[in-house]
Amino acid sequence: MAGARRPGVRATFLAAGLAVPSLSSVHGQALITASMEILVITWNYPPRQGGMEQLLASVCAGLSKNHRVSVVTAYADRHLTAGEESVFRPASPGLIRYFLFAFTKGFALLCGNRNISVVFGGSVLVTPIVLVLARLFRRKAIVQAHGLDLIYGNSVYQCFIVGWLGHVDRVIANSRHTARLAQQKGVTERALEVIPPGVDCERFQVAESADALKATRGLANRKVILFVGRLARRKGVKEFIEHSLVEIVKQVPEVCFGIAGDNPAESLTEHEDVAAEIRQAIERHELSGYVRWFGAVSDAELVQLYALCDVVVLPVLDLHADVEGFGMVALEAAAASKPVIATRCGGIPDAVEDRESGILVEPGNRDRLSEAIVSLLKNPRTAAIMGQSGRRRAVKEFTWSSVVSRYEAAFRRLSEGAN
Repeated sequence: MAGARRPGVRATFLAAGLAVPSLSSVHGQALITASMEILVITWNYPPRQGGMEQLLASVCAGLSKNHRVSVVTAYADRHLTAGEESVFRPASPGLIRYFLFAFTKGFALLCGNRNISVVFGGSVLVTPIVLVLARLFRRKAIVQAHGLDLIYGNSVYQCFIVGWLGHVDRVIANSRHTARLAQQKGVTERALEVIPPGVDCERFQVAESADALKATRGLANRKVILFVGRLARRKGVKEFIEHSLVEIVKQVPEVCFGIAGDNPAESLTEHEDVAAEIRQAIERHELSGYVRWFGAVSDAELVQLYALCDVVVLPVLDLHADVEGFGMVALEAAAASKPVIATRCGGIPDAVEDRESGILVEPGNRDRLSEAIVSLLKNPRTAAIMGQSGRRRAVKEFTWSSVVSRYEAAFRRLSEGAN
């Protein structure tokens, strides 16, 4: 009956010369009204590997579901970027060439699309470009801060890059520690917002048992400590081997330290061959039987390594010239229901709840780091409880959908003129 009445209502409106929008068209108009146009300027973007690249790719992908996002990023080989949509790259590599391209392409996109309301910089590195473009076209300027991009100790960089940061409309920090660093660089508290990275919680759930996965890699009956990450000096892998692993093997002879990572590739700030130093430390302490070097691994292999390990370690060093902005590995470990033992420095305390999802140790306290790992290796039930607690927190607070929603809200507040 209700369906029979609807044509009569429509006929009444049509007779009055009024168009009657359908429910689907009303909904579509609401979506268009709610949609934003966002220009992203970022040097850090896949196919480059790293936490910054992963963060930006996930945020852009999430925002693209409801908004139009254009990304101006660095050169990459075409065979690695096939299928990209709304991603613009220079024709050749180089930082200066990218800066010129980012400005001219950003300028052209803003000229051609008056609906772009936000210019978002993927790191502090691109702050001048973001700010100039935003001011020229009277748009909002937002910059993502990661940590090292705030404190990189080059005077020219600090003066001509970081020095602009206090003039943008909003700085999004990946942790409370990064936010404090930004304040030290002149960013006001009002202009700061802390939004952590996210994690795909479903990706790190696997059907195979840890024992089965260990067996396939020749690690049956071994207790596996896993490190994941690029081998930057601040990660502390060499120091962990020299000062902690040598003690752990005495108490847990079946232990194996797995290293999933290699020297940073295409890094603007890290050029040391830390991997070679680590190999030398392994040989010097005769630990080759207790270390498995996985190197750079695929996404699928990484999931399996998390699944088979017993604990994940982040033995980060507290360095003046470098910093761990957040510790995305800790979120991946939590998603895989694995406990994390880490040093209490940088943004790691935002990622690891001490005594809940893992154990935090003061930087430099190598004995305590060893004790914490041995304790969890010898008490698998406690390790499992911590791992489950970490996963519950990851599902509750760090899914990409919830993280992207926070970015979306921050962008919308600025684009609509609210603080």
